Amino acid sequence: MKTTIIAFLFTLSLISGCATSNYSVGNPFPSENVNKIVKGKTTTADLANLFGQPFSKTVISANEEKWMYMHSSGTSTAQSYVFTMDVKTTGMQKTLDILVKDDVVVNFAYTESPVPSVNVQ
Repeated sequence: MKTTIIAFLFTLSLISGCATSNYSVGNPFPSENVNKIVKGKTTTADLANLFGQPFSKTVISANEEKWMYMHSSGTSTAQSYVFTMDVKTTGMQKTLDILVKDDVVVNFAYTESPVPSVNVQ
């Protein structure tokens, strides 16, 4: 009986497991340069020098574009048990949205926050 219990516990330990993964989405950009943007003065050339190329550019009209800089990074951890699984995600995300008209910044918004935590059980 003791051998059976030990074998059973050993088998359970083999079918349990865990995994950790780091992720990064978008392009890292220096958020300390956001305060160097001046509405009505900063040009698209200035933006490229400050932040590099944006994650995306969207044409709004013939003379307007939306530039978006975005980066999200963090860690996902999954712990598997016999009949359940526990998944947790942590990290940071930052987004810089810029409205450009005639190659000059008209408006911008910067946000930085933790990635919404995902707990799946």
